[in-house]
Amino acid sequence: MVRKIFVCVWMTTLFFVGHESIAQKTLVSSEGTLKDKFSKKLGSLMLSATALKFGRLKTNTTKMDTIRIFNSGNKPMSLSVAKVPDHLKVNLKSPVIEANAESWITVAFDASKKNDFGFVLDRFDLVTNDSAMAKKIISITATLEEAFPVMTADDSLQAPRARWNETTFDFGSIRQGDKIHHDFVIQNDGKKDLVIHKTKSACGCIKTSFSKMTIAAGESALVKVEYDSFGKEGKESRKLDVFLNDYIKPSVTIEMKGDVTK
Repeated sequence: MVRKIFVCVWMTTLFFVGHESIAQKTLVSSEGTLKDKFSKKLGSLMLSATALKFGRLKTNTTKMDTIRIFNSGNKPMSLSVAKVPDHLKVNLKSPVIEANAESWITVAFDASKKNDFGFVLDRFDLVTNDSAMAKKIISITATLEEAFPVMTADDSLQAPRARWNETTFDFGSIRQGDKIHHDFVIQNDGKKDLVIHKTKSACGCIKTSFSKMTIAAGESALVKVEYDSFGKEGKESRKLDVFLNDYIKPSVTIEMKGDVTK
């Protein structure tokens, strides 16, 4: 009986030793290849990314991210940056990266210098002596939100408050090429000025203007929207983001929709 127990313990020990060996081999093999670490390639330069997504940023913040790079060519590659927007700060670890060597680029996004709201897209050039592709374009995206101060209960009672009579307008059925105009009414139910910062639409078919952009307490204003159906056909839904200094709802999406026929 004792002998059998000894054999079981000995076999169990062998199992765990073998299991550990297999785990170690698996760990070594999962370290990743160059393609895993640098999944993008522009000419002879391999990169961990060609676009940095900074996500949501408050307008009083700065955020930094890094792109790892690898020179897969057979000679040193010189690096410099050009066409960098003022709100971006781009640093290179070194102006030269040797053949088959790694380096990195850091990008800092200063939202306070962008002076914008909502989704933004920027680019800068990475200039090299790479004969396969000398200029490489790096994209930067972010969604900017107004940074409001911490409010007390009294502050909250005094703050501006936006109220819309509607946020969707159905223009029904129109002929292709027709232009539709509609006024969206915005009321300030707060006790301080309500400010319309700006509007944004993904379609050039939408144009906006305002009866006024600063709305006193108790007053209202018109957001005048024009939809141009030129080149459009079928069911249409075009949206527009309006950015305000209302800390409860700093952005509102309004919509123009309907059917366009030839």
